[in-house]
Amino acid sequence: MNRRIVSMALTIILALIPCLSALAADNSTVTITMLTDKYVEITLEPAEWDIGDVESNTPYVTNATWCTITNEGNCVVDIYIKGEDAVWVDNPSAYTWKLSSTENNGKGVYALWYHIAYDSADSYTLITTIDTHMKKANGEVLQLIGNGAQKEFGLKLLTPLADTETGHFWGGREMKTTITISAVAA
Repeated sequence: MNRRIVSMALTIILALIPCLSALAADNSTVTITMLTDKYVEITLEPAEWDIGDVESNTPYVTNATWCTITNEGNCVVDIYIKGEDAVWVDNPSAYTWKLSSTENNGKGVYALWYHIAYDSADSYTLITTIDTHMKKANGEVLQLIGNGAQKEFGLKLLTPLADTETGHFWGGREMKTTITISAVAA
């Protein structure tokens, strides 16, 4: 019986020896990094236009090279743009300027355009609330190849008409709007 117990104990010890070395071993990891075929990433600089005080029915224009779009991704992208209604920062639901869809301003309606740098002179394209391709004056869709390719553009704003019912332009209010620039793999 003792032999059986000793044999059994010896068998268990021999079976555990490979496991003990595995438990005492130093562990290492392998990290695998991979990229998908295409990834889209754009940046804008600057991302804000602080105009300051504005007058009614007055155009305000940036330089044509005011904003730079950079394609940080690894593929060709089509660039899209859309705008929003402008709202009073202190009380957005109380006072808004509608974004024009016809290039005309009016009472409570403003117009906004973009101009791609180095395109035809004065080739401004209307920005609306509908997401649309940014285009050059000849109708060519704005595309950016990847890996740091850049394009510059400027903006033009036409403020609403004076409010003739109250006799004044609703001045003294900080208005804010957002323009969304997006990219889609071409």
